[in-house]
Amino acid sequence: MRSPVLLLFFNRPAQAAAVFERVREARPERLYVHVDGPRATRPGEEELVKACQRLVEKVDWPCSVKTLFRPENLGLRAGVSDALNWFFTEESEGIILEDDCLPDPSFFEYCDTLLEYYRDHPQVMHIAGSNVAANAMRNKSDSFFVSRFSLVWGWASWRRAWQQMSLELEGLEEYKSKGRIRNFISNSMAQAYMLDKFEKTRAGLNKSWAYAWFYTILNLNGRCIVPAVNLIENVGVGDADATNTTSNLEHLKVKAGKMSFPLHFPDSLEPEMQRESALFYHTQKQKWRLIIWYALHLLGLR
Repeated sequence: MRSPVLLLFFNRPAQAAAVFERVREARPERLYVHVDGPRATRPGEEELVKACQRLVEKVDWPCSVKTLFRPENLGLRAGVSDALNWFFTEESEGIILEDDCLPDPSFFEYCDTLLEYYRDHPQVMHIAGSNVAANAMRNKSDSFFVSRFSLVWGWASWRRAWQQMSLELEGLEEYKSKGRIRNFISNSMAQAYMLDKFEKTRAGLNKSWAYAWFYTILNLNGRCIVPAVNLIENVGVGDADATNTTSNLEHLKVKAGKMSFPLHFPDSLEPEMQRESALFYHTQKQKWRLIIWYALHLLGLR
């Protein structure tokens, strides 16, 4: 395995240990581990955080290990984005896994291959490992397809792409005024939903760094790679300690499958709107939930 790996841990040592074991099997030559600090308002959290930190003691293969253990809690938005800044300052490309993103072993070779192949393609900014909509899509012989969705349940990228990240969503007003969201998805309710997410992210009303990254790629007309088979099981869905997936959402509980090699590449870097719609309804809002959200949005209740 050529690519370095960044692990993003916090207070879930059991899930973190499972992810660490998959990385241990892959044996990267360089490993980075970020653990956010405990919250003073949560009794017992300090020991959970320390248990995550101690996982680096289990590195038993030839590997350069660098750690960033926070003395205080930075939270999801600042903590993850700063950890990614640290990682991409040290490395020109690499793989990122959070503590609830359990990869199939083939995920690492998939990332290795595509990081090298698209290294000098500036429009390609993101390699996703997850695809919870895989079963709803037409089967093709291609190993992956091109999208604008930057799915972050196990992913990889390059310094050249991350350097363009705008945590403050610069240029959002121009993006909205020119109606460029229509280039991404055709459904007007979905357009309103995404713009609302971006506005709330810019205002700091949610804890997301991922929507800022999503917006950055859309604003730059970037491209993302999404596997035809889901390669990541999110073991945190329904977990009371999760930040964004505390609801028991069955459509997100997708087991990880295995990628076949050699990879079969698509002919084009242009996303297909049908696939974009399927990803939206699986990762953002299901159709019936979107209709309810939109009605409340028009009434000023969302």
